[in-house]
Amino acid sequence: MFDYISGIIDSKKPTEIVIDANGIGYLLKISLSTYQKIPASGEKVKLKSYLHVREDIMQLYGFSDEKERDTFLSLLNVSGIGPKLAQTILSGLTPDEFISAIQTGDESRLNSISGVGKKTAQRLVVELQDKYGKIEGVTPVSGIVPVMSMNGVEREALMALMSLGYKRASAEKAIEKAQSSEKIKEVEQLVKKSLQVI
Repeated sequence: MFDYISGIIDSKKPTEIVIDANGIGYLLKISLSTYQKIPASGEKVKLKSYLHVREDIMQLYGFSDEKERDTFLSLLNVSGIGPKLAQTILSGLTPDEFISAIQTGDESRLNSISGVGKKTAQRLVVELQDKYGKIEGVTPVSGIVPVMSMNGVEREALMALMSLGYKRASAEKAIEKAQSSEKIKEVEQLVKKSLQVI
């Protein structure tokens, strides 16, 4: 229905953006990779889009380019993967990294993403290798080490900080500091607090 949304950025967070297009504010859910690429509030932006329609809700999703949207749509075709998890996967891996993990059968890399269990990782590889092709003779080497001691909010905040260019070790320390005084349960608040102490 909407191929793209173009306008001025009214506001943005690591997981969503509001674009003012001719006086109408469109709220689009975005991945952390897209968040990293978009300009500051008040600047002009053009995002590829996808309108997800359910009985009870309509939600727009925004993407920095066609490849990210295509990867998102491929994820939605996998049984058990909804738009929220698809967005989380594309926040943990770029489209190229995700496709590489599928091609090499790197289930551990997929499993390191918050919300992706072993069975889901296996299903992703099985259902998408036909689309992306299988690369034989390559030993999967995961570029992401699972964070076992972090909860889902903390893992998402870690991915947000890393997508902004911070090293993993310093991002982890910042999150630990931010959580030491009080347990923050919202990703955006935790990212903001971590950025203050990093």
